[in-house]
Parts: sequence; structure tokens; C-alpha cells
Amino acid sequence: MPFHRCLAFAALSLILPACAKEPGEEAVKDGPVIVPQVSRSPSVPPGSAPPISLEWVIGFAENVPLAEMEAQYGKFLQISEDLWNLTEGQVCLSRIRFTDEVAPGALASDSHMLRVPAVDVLIYAASQWNVAPITGEVLFFSPPGSYGRTDRRIDVPANAHRLTLIHEASHFAWKLTWSGNNLPPGLDDEYAYAPDDSACVMDLMYVPLRWCSGGALPGANHTAKNGGQGATSCWEQILHDYPAFTFSGLSRTASPTPPLAVEYNDTP
Repeated sequence: MPFHRCLAFAALSLILPACAKEPGEEAVKDGPVIVPQVSRSPSVPPGSAPPISLEWVIGFAENVPLAEMEAQYGKFLQISEDLWNLTEGQVCLSRIRFTDEVAPGALASDSHMLRVPAVDVLIYAASQWNVAPITGEVLFFSPPGSYGRTDRRIDVPANAHRLTLIHEASHFAWKLTWSGNNLPPGLDDEYAYAPDDSACVMDLMYVPLRWCSGGALPGANHTAKNGGQGATSCWEQILHDYPAFTFSGLSRTASPTPPLAVEYNDTP
């Protein structure tokens, strides 16, 4: 049965605006240039090896001008950089394809009934996002081609903050094989897990931006978590299903973020 899971994001952007760079603003990196393999999948395919880049199809529910698509591009350019840093140069976006008028009049409160089989990310007009204080969500467990292009979909309003997007992207990016706790097959929220880990993207603060690690992993933190598969941290969850990936404890890379191609399909 399809499982709908709303993923709330605290309104931290209102009190920590300095934590987010302007879209497209990237620090100069002087490390080696890495050329990832290109996957058409929107999530990291199980069994794959890094580095790898993903493709996202982003649909606007309403008909929007080309200028609005171009404005959103800056946000997803930042998301690609964030993923590249979080994974220490192992995952980024290679291409995003924008299209509009995919679900005119849709309300976020009806998201679990909405079928948009050609998209991975659905952007609602801010006026149609009627589920506050939730500021973003990921829908899981749909048969491929129903909720979205695969078995999951990101839903956000047009005014979603960069930190909302990277939180939802973290749920979305990994296809995990959960075995308990009735959890969906992506990184789970950590709001209820003590001790709090203020830096983890799946918690609330994100300072500095990273996924938590635990046990024998480098820089162990949040080791009291009781997630699926017996994992105690985000990186343990990831490495359980992606053994070819690595984590050094830095949550950053000196390698420049690979370029992100963009395609605009604008309805007149």
C-alpha cells in the first residue's frame, strides 16, 4: 500500500540566514577535478560505485514563465554543491530538466493522491502550499510511474529555502533496504533521537552541513540513534547499502563541483 510520509522542516532559515550562501555562490576549490559517471536515475542506484551524478526532472504544478524556471535553477545548483560536499565528492547532480503545468490547481494537502509520473520534484505555487508548518515533503512507496518518475517524489513550494531542499534531497538520494521501525527507504528524520546532533541535515540546525556518523566511523556522533537496520547514524545507513562508498569524517571536498546541465521546457 502506498505510504505517505510528510517531512517537516523547522523554520530555521528565518533565524540563521547567514548559514546559506546565495544560489550559485560557490567557494573556489583547488582540489583535483573529478568526472563522475552519469546516471539517468534521480537517486543513487543500489550497487553503484562513486563518483556518480544524478538527473532530476523538476515539474512546476502551474504554468510559469521561463524566468521563474531560471530563478529556481540557482537553488538546484546549490543542492548539487551541497550533495557533493556532504558525500565528500561522491554524488552530485549532472542534469536538471524543468517543465511546467504538470498539475494545475493542485494543493499540497492532496499530494498523496496526486500522480505526476514524469517528474522527480514537484514545485507548488506558494499560494497552493496549504500544509504549513511543513515546508517540504517526500512521498515514498509508490509503484514506479505513479507518484513520480520512480518510487519517490520531492514536493516543495516555490519559495522553499536551500536548507529545506537539501533536507528533502537527503531523504530522496539513497535507496535503502530498511528492515524495521516502519521506516521508508530513505534517510529518516532525527528529530526524536537523542542526543541531538545540531549539525546533521536530518536534524534541525545544519551547522556545519553534514550527515551524522557513528560507531567506528570517523568523527563518530549521534551514536544513540535507533534507526532501521540497527543503524545509529546516517552514514551507517548509507554504507550498509552502498559499501563501495566511503566517509572520511570531513563532510566536504576540495574537488570542484561538476557542472550542472539544465534544460527548460516552458509551456507558452
